[in-house]
Amino acid sequence: MKSLLLDVGSSYIKYSFYDNTSRKNTEVFSVPFPSPVVDDGIRFEVDCNKIKQALFAIMNEAKAEGCKAVFSCVQMHGYIIRERNFSNYISWKDKRGAKYLDKEKVEDLFDNGTAKKVNLPRISLREILSFREKEFFTLGSYIAYLLTGKNITHITDACASGLYKVNMKEDNPFDGLMLPSVVGEISPCGKYENMDIYPPTGDHQISYLGSGATEGDAVLNLGTAAQLSILESEDCERLCSIEYRPYFEKGKRVATLSGLVTAESEKLLSRIKSTIDSFMNVKRILISGGGKSKYAFFEKELISMGYEVEICQKNVGNEGLKKLADSVYSLRGTMLSEVEFVNYPFVIKKAGLDFFIIDNEHGSFENKTINALALNSRLADIQAIVRLPNNDRAMITKLADGGVNGFLLPMTNSKEDIEKVVEYAKYFPAGKRGISTTRAHTGYGVSNIKEYMKDANNNMKIYAQIETMLGVSNVEEILKVSEVEGVFIGPNDLSCDYNCIGEVEKIKELISTITKTCVKYDKPCGIITTNKDMIAHALLCGCTLICYGSELNMIKKGAQEIKNEKFV
Repeated sequence: MKSLLLDVGSSYIKYSFYDNTSRKNTEVFSVPFPSPVVDDGIRFEVDCNKIKQALFAIMNEAKAEGCKAVFSCVQMHGYIIRERNFSNYISWKDKRGAKYLDKEKVEDLFDNGTAKKVNLPRISLREILSFREKEFFTLGSYIAYLLTGKNITHITDACASGLYKVNMKEDNPFDGLMLPSVVGEISPCGKYENMDIYPPTGDHQISYLGSGATEGDAVLNLGTAAQLSILESEDCERLCSIEYRPYFEKGKRVATLSGLVTAESEKLLSRIKSTIDSFMNVKRILISGGGKSKYAFFEKELISMGYEVEICQKNVGNEGLKKLADSVYSLRGTMLSEVEFVNYPFVIKKAGLDFFIIDNEHGSFENKTINALALNSRLADIQAIVRLPNNDRAMITKLADGGVNGFLLPMTNSKEDIEKVVEYAKYFPAGKRGISTTRAHTGYGVSNIKEYMKDANNNMKIYAQIETMLGVSNVEEILKVSEVEGVFIGPNDLSCDYNCIGEVEKIKELISTITKTCVKYDKPCGIITTNKDMIAHALLCGCTLICYGSELNMIKKGAQEIKNEKFV
């Protein structure tokens, strides 16, 4: 399914078309953001109709591309007022709030995720004397309104106005001013044509998401209004110069120093260093945004200060929107652990699931049962993956010839471990699978053996399960094996091997590391768990395969519901 990824910035509106199924993305196109109609050094306003025209031109392209969903992020702080008609868009570059700065206290804005600044709507709105029957729009909620008829946006966009707290409650000092509806989840807020419209999000949070930052990384974005950021917990010690913006992950905020001037100066470097030093344990800095000519200077200087530096090679806004789309359209599956029910594939396909894992590591299924499940999964058009007990040739050969076309190797510690599965499960030239065609896997005969072997190799999906320290350290080498489809993360055994049972944050760090490597090699990453906190984190990291629970969880939950049902 295709999605439009729309990044509305202050200089350019950037967009691309993303196939969520194949994870293929077009190039990132761009059109200039409309020029101001008022720019006198204080006021900076853009004609809303020009924004509307640019938006619908892109939407027409999205319709022609067959897009079914729209994910967007927007430049922050700007706003629009509607009384009878829409005002101009008052840009974040507008400075008319300067004379009202003293009327707000820094401490009062901490829970709003923002800071005192001349372009903060909460401050500059004081220019308007009467708010009776006036409606406030962020740029994001204006775009949502144009597409859905609803003045609605995501909390990551809304908080930039200073009129909301991070818990989505209104903090409106202006009687009579109507504010947008605000949501915290990523789910459709309406439709345009036949496309699902998702609530617009803050561009800064999306860029951070798309940077690939993991625990303890700082991100230096050298865009129009340069920013330095790190992900912090909600209960972190706060600094008065830092904005603590709401993020997509529960319990997290992006701590940001914004408004940096991107001049190549010792003063700027000193400011960056002092800010990084205030964030505990930062070792790596990711550089993104802006012209690449700026990167070399900052990379050299920051390395000389003792930091590890990495340049983000891809467009971080586009990458963040891809992760948001993947989190919505991830493939969902479950485990079959013990119950020998060969029609299971039809039941879970009917329920809308995308795949299931037959557990032959801890389970005790006979080969006949597995083969019947595999063949029924083909009839039901749902992917069946067998979790193997080991990488033994006899087991793999029998199951593959019986109709299995997906294997998962637990405790994969090295590329040599998974290469054995490839060797036994795939035909020449990818592997050395033995040829026996009058079997269930062919429907008992093939007309063209060369074509069949080629198709069989393409259809055979082989995954490595990463659940040990050794597996984590070797995940890059494992993913380099060309015939490996991707990996699944096993959090329970990881926590045992790392001696951190119950330490969710430590496992989330490992999830970030593994998923980042999968994204680097453009291979899918999955996770097997019922921990919703870990799943939410994995999705935001770019995980696209979620194996949640098993038939035993379903039976137990159903039994508990019957027990607790009130009949009278």
